[in-house]
Amino acid sequence: MSGVFLDDFLNILITVICLVALAIPGFLLRKFKVLPDKATKILTAVLLFGGQPMLTFMSFQKTAYNPSVLTNMLIIAGCALCVHLIMIGLVSLIFIKKGSTDKKVNVVKFASVFGNCGFMGLPFLQAMFDTGEVLIYGAVIVAVFNLCSWTLGIFLITGDKKFISLKKAVINPPFIALIISLPLFIILKKPISEIGEGFVNLFFVKLSKSMNLLGDLTTPLSMIILGVRLAEMNFSSLFSEKKVFISTALKLIVMPCVALVPSILFPSLSPIVKCGLFFTFAMPTATQTLLFSEQYGSEPYTASKAVLLNTLISVITIPLVSMLLFTVL
Repeated sequence: MSGVFLDDFLNILITVICLVALAIPGFLLRKFKVLPDKATKILTAVLLFGGQPMLTFMSFQKTAYNPSVLTNMLIIAGCALCVHLIMIGLVSLIFIKKGSTDKKVNVVKFASVFGNCGFMGLPFLQAMFDTGEVLIYGAVIVAVFNLCSWTLGIFLITGDKKFISLKKAVINPPFIALIISLPLFIILKKPISEIGEGFVNLFFVKLSKSMNLLGDLTTPLSMIILGVRLAEMNFSSLFSEKKVFISTALKLIVMPCVALVPSILFPSLSPIVKCGLFFTFAMPTATQTLLFSEQYGSEPYTASKAVLLNTLISVITIPLVSMLLFTVL
């Protein structure tokens, strides 16, 4: 490993370790029963309706208006949709012999495709990069994730079209935040902190700082929630499911490689677009796997093992697979 690659590897490794370390307080607070059983639901509501939408909004406020950003948003949306579709087709072929009635198989199919792009992907991008532009692209991928998970994902995990919810795919806080932020970004062409003069400008400056504080909650709060969920999972049977190992390999190794294809086919893409696309899809299995399993009577026990194993192994796989990205860049 060359000196440059080693520096990149260590940089990403340290970023991942420091990010996951933020989950320790949540893990300990839940283990010692300081947090009640419903704590995750409350904290998730704060994150979903407050922190994450505001992080999306403020990412546009930290980025200078440029038509190329809008073009890149369309490109990354198309790429994100293709990556999801390719992975869905791949896992359907890999697990084809099991059929759609095996609930465990349906869970690992979902776990192989849908990653923690919102609650872990955005915090990772925020910790890794200084520019708000990459968060804009991350927000676009989260929107595509919601669209796919509430439609194709629901079908994967249930095997029944009647549970598909197009309404929830488009009416959710991250998507609404994107819909509000984008027109303002295009119309104003400058941050709200630069609006007006005198006391009018002072108001928007203070408002911008307050919203920024709320957006900054996303990283620590998302990791604390992850820690709480890890504390509620059973470590003892973590390595008992072969299908979970296959799912983990698909999500943490195969999916980021698929996300790397646009960077190879279109070398002229901006490096920040390539990084946003690659790192978001390198994240471990989404905690939504567990939520959907519980909601639709599937296999929450298998789902919890998939989430836990993915999260633990991702500490190593994210910096390792990132070497492929830097080779392309």
